[in-house]
Amino acid sequence: MKTYFCKFCGKEFQSTHLRSQAYCSRSCEGKKHRERHGLHKLKDGRFCKQCGTHFFPTGQENNKQHCSLECAAKSARESRTRFWKKQRDPKTLMATYHARTRQKLGPDGNLKRLFRNNPNAPHACQSCGDRRVLDVAHKPHCSRNGAHRMTSNTRWPEQVWVLCPTCHALLDRMNYSPKDLGLDYTPLDNQTGVGKTINATASCATVPS
Repeated sequence: MKTYFCKFCGKEFQSTHLRSQAYCSRSCEGKKHRERHGLHKLKDGRFCKQCGTHFFPTGQENNKQHCSLECAAKSARESRTRFWKKQRDPKTLMATYHARTRQKLGPDGNLKRLFRNNPNAPHACQSCGDRRVLDVAHKPHCSRNGAHRMTSNTRWPEQVWVLCPTCHALLDRMNYSPKDLGLDYTPLDNQTGVGKTINATASCATVPS
């Protein structure tokens, strides 16, 4: 145990911390922080940064700097305006930002797993060629029917296509046939000689790889 003196209230206290402790409590630490940054105490109220109105924030809004949502929105607009006025080429800046975001996020987890397990899978829609957003679309004889996606039921090209969301919706919701979308597809009975319906729990495991 070591003896220290609080840097805010001067109270003597003891602590077992290996490093020196500056304050006797979280309360003193918070008060010193508000004093250092020029923040008014909650009981004294605060002046709105936008219109100057004096208001009293509640305990849950101790960081609130505006008296209303309207003032907060106006300050945010002014802040954005000041930022964009400093930029020489805003359009190029936004294009760079969106490109970095797309590169950082990349495809979703299902696509990452599909591309990792099937390096030769196409990185574009197999119907229209769009590369922006892609989905994993199961072939008619390999519908999951609520089963979890697994490596055993997401093999390419035996069980799935790589499609864009539009082509995927046309196939699943609008009753377009694979032929209508220009997709190569042979019905299951012509491939294996068995019925077209496969138990979802089997995860299309009978389809030859």
